[in-house]
Amino acid sequence: MDDLLMFLGVMSALSASAETMTTQMRRRFKLFMNEHQKEFEELEEELKKHKVGKIHCNVHLLCGVNGAMLAAFANVHPLSLLKLEPLWMSLQPWLANLIDFGVAGVLVAYGGPWFHEFLGILREYKKSLRGATS
Repeated sequence: MDDLLMFLGVMSALSASAETMTTQMRRRFKLFMNEHQKEFEELEEELKKHKVGKIHCNVHLLCGVNGAMLAAFANVHPLSLLKLEPLWMSLQPWLANLIDFGVAGVLVAYGGPWFHEFLGILREYKKSLRGATS
């Protein structure tokens, strides 16, 4: 149970960090904007309404890359946190680490909303503990 909670906590932190990095990068780089260079707020509304394919894909790709970079900087191996031995660990160490950090990026990019919900649950639990002890 502790391994699972540690995994969820670490992945939630990575997800929140990658999401923040992605949002900041989207505001600064015109590469992730559309052809007409709309204001950021208008683009957010369009993305929410129509799920613009190219922008949506670029944002997920950027979030995955940010998650993989954060995992590499923090030396987080997501499957090892669960005491699992992936098949690629028998490869060269640099290649195994690269794949492992890529897996972390994919988990962060596509599991982000789920990890964000878990982080919200943990926050509410801590608030309830503080309220119960006061």
